[in-house]
Amino acid sequence: MYAYRDRRTRLTVESSGAIFQGFPSTLPRTNTAPPHRVLRPIAMRHHCSASLPLLLAALLLFPPIAAAEIYDRGVDPPYGAGLLLESETGTVLYEHNARTQRSPASTQKLLLQLVVMDLVAAGKASLTDEVTASAWASRIGGAQVYLRQGEVFPLEHLMQAIAISSANDACVAVAEHIGGSVDGFVSMMNAKARGLGLETTRCVNVHGLDDTPMNNRNLTTAFDLSVIARALMRHDKTLEWSSTRIHPFRGGKFTLYTTNKLLGKFSGLDGLKTGYTNRARFCLVATARRGDMRLLSVIMGAPRESVREAETRRLLSWGFNNFSRVPLAEAGEQVGRIVLDWGLEPEVTVEVADTFTAILTPLQKRQLHRQLLIPTEHPAPVEAGEELGRMQVSLGDSVLAMVDLVAGKSVGRMGFWDMLMSYF
Repeated sequence: MYAYRDRRTRLTVESSGAIFQGFPSTLPRTNTAPPHRVLRPIAMRHHCSASLPLLLAALLLFPPIAAAEIYDRGVDPPYGAGLLLESETGTVLYEHNARTQRSPASTQKLLLQLVVMDLVAAGKASLTDEVTASAWASRIGGAQVYLRQGEVFPLEHLMQAIAISSANDACVAVAEHIGGSVDGFVSMMNAKARGLGLETTRCVNVHGLDDTPMNNRNLTTAFDLSVIARALMRHDKTLEWSSTRIHPFRGGKFTLYTTNKLLGKFSGLDGLKTGYTNRARFCLVATARRGDMRLLSVIMGAPRESVREAETRRLLSWGFNNFSRVPLAEAGEQVGRIVLDWGLEPEVTVEVADTFTAILTPLQKRQLHRQLLIPTEHPAPVEAGEELGRMQVSLGDSVLAMVDLVAGKSVGRMGFWDMLMSYF
């Protein structure tokens, strides 16, 4: 059964007793696959409005297909949780324990960055704001830029220190500036997570350090980190900072070095955040773009830094080697014609209203099938953009998308005299 609902809400497909649901890109899907399963691609509708580039008007997770690619994670993968998805559509290509809560270490700083950058985008903060380091900020250990009490930096410089070098003292300084206190900012981080629908993310500090008891610690999931990362990458500065390997700080008296050792070593990789604590072990949220496709991977709980890097390479390489973005239908594409009853022109062209994209393997791309669901005749007049039918795009027995078809131009209706003369 295919059920089409409001364009801004979810689509539902029922097959063999199971219900698969697609949600807007900022929200997690609730269906849970087996730990190693590759999930089916999602059809994404591209809106014409440039201000809503990531709003999905129609998402559809379709049932299992025999030809789908399966990632060989091995019998016992060397990490606690793993995830790979296509960033724009949110299509999950692989997951292992992706919805199991774990300590995030410094990958939690992605949420700090998101809170700040959303405030900057809303005009409630500025990257030129002056931030004064407190005594408490100057005493924070771990990765740091050795802030001194009373030192003043532009907010952007401290955000660079967080994104590039994972500076914990910079996190505290930024948190106190934005939230009034560290506790106030932690509340903002938790509120942001709730706003994204992330019920399994919980922050107790701003930097991800193991400085609280086990029963009161930072928690998140690989899937939640992917949602946070996708939201954060909407801000241009994010990848600008995370792709930087070396950057001067404190007027050139100090140098920021990236903690992401894959930068410059994996084609297209430009972010995003590393992490390590005794509880979390080695973690990495990575992203890379090749051609028109951006992939996002999450590795949590690897035993060594070299393992998290190697497994990240494997995941991203597999994704780029086996999948691509495939337009199921492109806005403005002419797909047919409909005869007009008493039209000033005998027929009108039928066009695709919006672009739909899915993430598919080459074999799946070759197996796509289109079916026009339009009338053979339509009464005139018609207005340009008027909905005249739909096009069903299928892969085997699975419906990937139902695409609106509209009139390519306006065509008027004959007057009485024109109708009369048409008989002679």
